[in-house]
Amino acid sequence: MKQHKMTRLAVALAALGLSFGLMGCGNDQSAKRASATIKDLSSMAVGKLGGKGKAAPPVDPRVSIETTMREIPGVPLQFVMQEKTSAYAVTSIYGQNGSVITWVGADRKTTSLDRGMLTATRGFGNDLMSVEDGGAVRLITTKQAGTVTKTYRFLDGLERTTRLALTCAITPGETQSVTSGEISTSARIMRETCQTATGEFSFTNTYWIDAGGRMVQSVQWASAEIGQLVFRRLR
Repeated sequence: MKQHKMTRLAVALAALGLSFGLMGCGNDQSAKRASATIKDLSSMAVGKLGGKGKAAPPVDPRVSIETTMREIPGVPLQFVMQEKTSAYAVTSIYGQNGSVITWVGADRKTTSLDRGMLTATRGFGNDLMSVEDGGAVRLITTKQAGTVTKTYRFLDGLERTTRLALTCAITPGETQSVTSGEISTSARIMRETCQTATGEFSFTNTYWIDAGGRMVQSVQWASAEIGQLVFRRLR
């Protein structure tokens, strides 16, 4: 990994207390990332890259969060950050189909989540088209251990759909307090470690589930192009 990317990630994520295990970096780093705590957003500063590789001045997401919460009262809101680019958005509900809710930000990128589990993205490029979760969301939201087979489908640069099958082991972890926007709760950490049949590729998703089975925050892999997304419910 190039040094400038490491610097960008440090600026974007150090204040969050996150240690991301990037794709292909090995189980040790994935374990560190999965066990990290996401700290309060008030301490976070996100740096974005400007033209010709020069860093733009750090941007504090509290401004976007506070403005959006003030201007759109009483509706569900969710903070989303893309690890690769440090880009973030405060998103609101765009639509719902059964248990799947689609969230949209000002940049018009959307993420679709089934009870908090990522199932699709649009507008990022090389998007995640769909996920067959094999029962993973049921185990995670009910805080149960188990093993499932998940199938991810992506759209490549030639507008072709590609498929990735993974075996995912789900394990309950410790309980942590979560304070985010108007949400203040205790949540159980659920870890989902997925790998291909050959074991050559793996990643770990981490979910925080409250007493009611609601996913209040998560770190989820979306695709090779998109990387990992951080989700945090604000309301």
